[in-house]
Amino acid sequence: MTNAGISLEARIKKAFGELSGAQRALAEFILSNYEQAAFLTAARLGALVGVSESTVVRFAYTLGYQGWPELQGVLQEMVKNRLSTAARLRLSAAPVAGEKESVAREILTTDLENLRRTLQELKEEDFDAAVDAVIAARDIYVLGSRSAHSLALFLAFYLQMIGKRVRVVPQGVSSIFEELATVRPEDLVIGISFPRYTRLTVQGFEYARARGARMLALTDSILSPLAPLADITLTAQSNLGSFIESFAAPLSVINALVTAVGRRDKEKTLACLDELEEVAARHSIFYQPGGGGNGV
Repeated sequence: MTNAGISLEARIKKAFGELSGAQRALAEFILSNYEQAAFLTAARLGALVGVSESTVVRFAYTLGYQGWPELQGVLQEMVKNRLSTAARLRLSAAPVAGEKESVAREILTTDLENLRRTLQELKEEDFDAAVDAVIAARDIYVLGSRSAHSLALFLAFYLQMIGKRVRVVPQGVSSIFEELATVRPEDLVIGISFPRYTRLTVQGFEYARARGARMLALTDSILSPLAPLADITLTAQSNLGSFIESFAAPLSVINALVTAVGRRDKEKTLACLDELEEVAARHSIFYQPGGGGNGV
């Protein structure tokens, strides 16, 4: 079968199981730094990643390209219309000459870059498939551990708000496998994990897949351990260069997903929101200035 017309990401995902450790390191570097890799020689790229020039060449052949120049051409095509945008962003966010960049400016600028990269890499067909999967699911299980658990809770909260039956995993005192034991083929399991990937999340995702559920991954790359287990993968950049992850881009993708589901399933969404407004008024859930009997 010819590889013509197949994207670089799709080729890497397809060949990932055949790649050596050195080639996987190359794949990770290229996907995270394609604007830089597009203008490097095979020798220079190899030196940056810590592999030999011949490894770079073999990597290109493994993906179905006729050597590094062809793969490099694909990378250059990818960034041809993006460099000016990136350059404008960096210039607009650059500190004034002679002034030390503040931590706030540094972190917010990185978040902007993560959002820009995520927007560029988001595939509309994958996003649309994710929306369809959420709407079609009988029950939805959202799986996320450690810091990604916050994303799972956020996603579940808003999906429940628009009428979806959602369960966040893990929760309570039972094991993750017991919590996923009720998963059925008509359900959707959404796995959320970013580097460093949590072993428990990957194992739970594997277990749910074995039970026949529809699988949706929200992660940073097609090289994530969740990606080969997923029917649909949505990627978002989370690099912050700090001891914490940047969840600005993943949260933005979640916002887009919930909004798209709500708009596509409009009648059900409106009915649910109207009912929630009645509940909020009846039980004084929200604060009202001056009292008014609608707040605590």
